[in-house]
Amino acid sequence: MTDRAKIANVRSIVQQQQGKRTRRKRKESGRSMVPVNRTTSGRTNLSAANDSVSLADKARADLANMEEAKLFSDRQLELLGIVHPRSKNRGLVDAMRQLRTKLYSLKEEGNFSVLVSSVVPQGGGSFVALNLAATIAFDKAKTSLLVDANLHDPVIHKLLKLIGRDDSHGLLEYLEHPELGVEHIVSPSGIPRMRVIPIGSHTEISAEHFTSARYKQLMVDIKERYDNRFVVVDGPAMSTSADARILSDICDYTVLVLPYGGVTPGVLDSIVDEIDERKLAGVVINDQPS
Repeated sequence: MTDRAKIANVRSIVQQQQGKRTRRKRKESGRSMVPVNRTTSGRTNLSAANDSVSLADKARADLANMEEAKLFSDRQLELLGIVHPRSKNRGLVDAMRQLRTKLYSLKEEGNFSVLVSSVVPQGGGSFVALNLAATIAFDKAKTSLLVDANLHDPVIHKLLKLIGRDDSHGLLEYLEHPELGVEHIVSPSGIPRMRVIPIGSHTEISAEHFTSARYKQLMVDIKERYDNRFVVVDGPAMSTSADARILSDICDYTVLVLPYGGVTPGVLDSIVDEIDERKLAGVVINDQPS
């Protein structure tokens, strides 16, 4: 048998299989796959069918977004400055584990949401938020969700671009389009058990985004959807944005990040005074000399 004949036979088998699948789908599409209730007047009640279709659509979107399209290697995580269980930077791993343990101790049962915000711009808040979320995901019994709420200097979209998910819907699109559900904006991060919500592609910057009932409900939904999920919100700098204070009020806890030697005691005191003392989990000093 020639190679050409072999290829032709293979194609024929594939075509038969495809034809069989097509015919099976046609038969199944003719069947009623959802319960149809009858009203007392005898008319068909379509609400159950619509609900089922809506749930199926959400499930498909949820599954599509949960697929691990690509996982970063240990070497890639090292280059990105992201901790992992085998990280060579043991000092950073230990610091992140201490912060994680501190937060766990504040709420011994159930999960929580925490805002991580730098005191001043470029103070390292996003770096700490990203690594805190990654550290929570070390535990195979827990998952983390990192929400990019830093309208002024978002970073999560850069990670998504590296794993080919840069076209994913984000937070601002969700807030502006009621037809989008949570399952449409949660994406894999390239890190096992860690999910992310990017800022989105919209460029409008407005504090009203975070005072809306839809954002507050989102924070409730993403925390309650899974009881082993811990939500980390990467917020803008406290000293330059009113958004950070709004986000702090909505989250369970707040972690402040300040660059070593970059903030005066007076500035730090003024920021701390504006945060509910029951919510302030602690202050992280970034780039402190060893």
